[in-house]
Amino acid sequence: MKDSIVESPLISILVPVYNVENYLAQCLNSLLNQTYDNLEIICVNDGSTDGSLQILKEFEEKDARIILIDKNNEGVSRARNTALRKASGDFLMFVDADDWVEKETCKSALDIQQRTEADVVLWPYISEHKQTSVSKKIFSEDEIIFEEDEVKERLHRRFVGLVNEELRYPEKADALSPVWGKLYRRELISDQGIEFVDLKEIGTYEDGLFNLEAFYHVKKAVYVQKFFYHYRRTNVSSETSGYKEKLPEQWGYLYQIMERYINEKELPVVYHEALKNRISLGILGLGLNLMGSPMKQRQKIAEIKGLLSRPVYRNAVRDLNLKYFPVHWKMFYGCAKWNCASGIFVLLFAIRKMIQ
Repeated sequence: MKDSIVESPLISILVPVYNVENYLAQCLNSLLNQTYDNLEIICVNDGSTDGSLQILKEFEEKDARIILIDKNNEGVSRARNTALRKASGDFLMFVDADDWVEKETCKSALDIQQRTEADVVLWPYISEHKQTSVSKKIFSEDEIIFEEDEVKERLHRRFVGLVNEELRYPEKADALSPVWGKLYRRELISDQGIEFVDLKEIGTYEDGLFNLEAFYHVKKAVYVQKFFYHYRRTNVSSETSGYKEKLPEQWGYLYQIMERYINEKELPVVYHEALKNRISLGILGLGLNLMGSPMKQRQKIAEIKGLLSRPVYRNAVRDLNLKYFPVHWKMFYGCAKWNCASGIFVLLFAIRKMIQ
């Protein structure tokens, strides 16, 4: 490795690996072929039962920048936490093992960081489907520099939820949440002891909670309209058809964590509004989860009615402002406000068909 590169900042790339033998080589090659060389690529094999571990061992032998950790299966959150504890770089990047990145990602992100002295650099991504690739913007501008109050108002609060005109695009509610598509100053994470919450506790949104904690300490962040990250979406139908029986309770706990965080940090009232809106939008996610269950139609409608009667959802949807929503979202949440479970069921059935 060249001396000039050795003296430059080390980037730790954290890759949790679980049963991705068909995609892993593409991911690792995209990292090893970066135009920036001073990397450590920490791959945590989380108890894979396919050929992923063997592929990792082969790559480890070929390139000393690959650091392999083999552990029992405990889920992506604990795999990432293991990688975080091992990381020694000045900066952190997360990459999922079935995705890949453009070869100039590290160099470009680091150049931007050094030009702006940002704590975090973030960028949009390309959603890779079987037949198409779709560019997914987070913001419309080519570059945005967020400082101090702007970080809190336009980034940090969005990890809780959307408010006001942001509700025009409810499908973008979690566009900011992934930990991939970002370059973090490592001390931002390590100095605060920030880690991922186990998915067994919250069901989903471990990335969003991680970023909620991290961005609280961010003084400056930079967004660049560079589509460096390729997010693989080859099994969309299976993602939406799997039924998670515990998801309502897990999301209930997720909301409790967020509410406690808002109160402990004494955050402005808009954060409470954002959380209520997240809870309301969660009705759609829980409904789609329910549609993947083996229950009969009548049972599903009864479950939806029960969900809508829960105080946490009743109170949230009561205060939900439909003013900004597109028409089809107004229909769905109008049914929720009027406690029309059968109407929600019909709309969920149509949505699920479209997704599949």
